[in-house]
Amino acid sequence: MLTTKEISNLIGGTLEGNPELEIYSINKIENAKEGSITFIADDKYKRYFNNTLATAIITDFSYNHIQNGHEYALIKVDNVYTAISKLLKHIEQEDIERNGISELSFVAKSAKIGKKVSIGAFSYISDKCTIGDNTDIATQVFLGKEVKIGNNVKIYPGVKIYNRCEIGNNCIVHANTVIGSDGFGYKPNAKGEYEKIPQVGRVILKDKVEVGANTVIDRATFGETIIHRGVKLDNLIQIAHNVEIGENSVIAALTGIAGSTTLGKNIVAGGQVGFNGHINVADGNQFQAQTGVLSSIKTKNGRYQGSPGIDYYKHMKSSVVFKTLPDMQKQIKELQKQIEKLTKYIENEQKDY
Repeated sequence: MLTTKEISNLIGGTLEGNPELEIYSINKIENAKEGSITFIADDKYKRYFNNTLATAIITDFSYNHIQNGHEYALIKVDNVYTAISKLLKHIEQEDIERNGISELSFVAKSAKIGKKVSIGAFSYISDKCTIGDNTDIATQVFLGKEVKIGNNVKIYPGVKIYNRCEIGNNCIVHANTVIGSDGFGYKPNAKGEYEKIPQVGRVILKDKVEVGANTVIDRATFGETIIHRGVKLDNLIQIAHNVEIGENSVIAALTGIAGSTTLGKNIVAGGQVGFNGHINVADGNQFQAQTGVLSSIKTKNGRYQGSPGIDYYKHMKSSVVFKTLPDMQKQIKELQKQIEKLTKYIENEQKDY
């Protein structure tokens, strides 16, 4: 619970109304109830302003108090979206349970644990692990030998991080993600059986990386699979061994990146994009959902769609043509008939001549 005064101070706003009103939740303006705070950052929501039941409303300085039948407060700010972001971050931090190290967890004697670290019940911290300050390890998390976790990291329930992998500062790893599982490496022997190639590398997540739930990042065969600073990965993504993803790239769910592929900085990939193995993709390229990237892309800042992926605008034009193919087929068949008739006519005319 926060008061309107506390929220105003938190987001640097100008409060108009009762500073002691109590706020218990945040909601959309059309659904807000008494005890909740809401906001207006887009003109299309102005129509709800007069009738909302919210106890507090964050707005810009163009709004003024009105009489609408219940007590509420206005908190005016220069940038509504920035203010809401600050409030949400505060709420998120309040939701984190900092209960110290649970008696039901296991922490190896050789592990190094920083200050203000929380480790939940049934989590297992292996030999020579290092966990930085202000890091929260939820329940049923497994950290293998010599795993390094930075400062201000949040690891959600069920995460498994294999031996020697490294997580940077200010990272978030969501539930049931696996980091450092073996890469998909096999070779056929003389009998046609597939023999496993040992996977002895590791995974490194640089600072400010967020990994969604049920995503898998494989360890390198040797060397490192690297996710660079600021990368955001959605749920249900497969990243194979020895992949490298450049800074501030964003990749949506169900995308798969095959082994030894390197993506540049600021890559944007929609859902279900597939990247072939052993290719390089230059900085700034964007891929629409379900694009298949089969070969390296050397030019920067392109847009691609389709499988195999082609220039986005060419694909859009091709899609228009594709939808007309049945009609075009009928027209072609009709033209063929006309040509056959014309050919026969000409042949007959030549015989008569």
